[in-house]
Amino acid sequence: MFHWRSSHGAEVDLVLEDGSAEEGFVEVVDIINLQARCPSMQGLPEDLKDVKGFNHTAHANKYLKGNSSFSAVQYDGNFTCAACHPGTGLQDEISREPVCDRLSGALAAAGGPKNLKKYYHETCLGCHKNMHKAGKTTGPVKCKGCHTK
Repeated sequence: MFHWRSSHGAEVDLVLEDGSAEEGFVEVVDIINLQARCPSMQGLPEDLKDVKGFNHTAHANKYLKGNSSFSAVQYDGNFTCAACHPGTGLQDEISREPVCDRLSGALAAAGGPKNLKKYYHETCLGCHKNMHKAGKTTGPVKCKGCHTK
């Protein structure tokens, strides 16, 4: 089972619209220091900025549902996880392959680890900007909205 810990160290389950919960899904995570987390991935650029407080619940239930046309990564609105976890079709597939292996595969398709920033910006920021232009509620469209010093 794949478990994330929140920035406060607690495991949090996602509560779905029907009231059920997805085990192992953490509501809020920090995306930091990939070099330390994935030492086998050679060629990653130095982490200069963290993304703290990434809200899985908001992305899965609010922003991604019905908005695949705004994303560089096409996904099924019934399984929005695939927008950020490429190559998965079910939540349990996310836990089968180590996160560094999945990211390595996604970056290989994007031209290699050196393109980490470009990959995230096209995947995340591109969707935010496309939704913003269409007048939809979205995540941040400026650097400080996602990154901390």
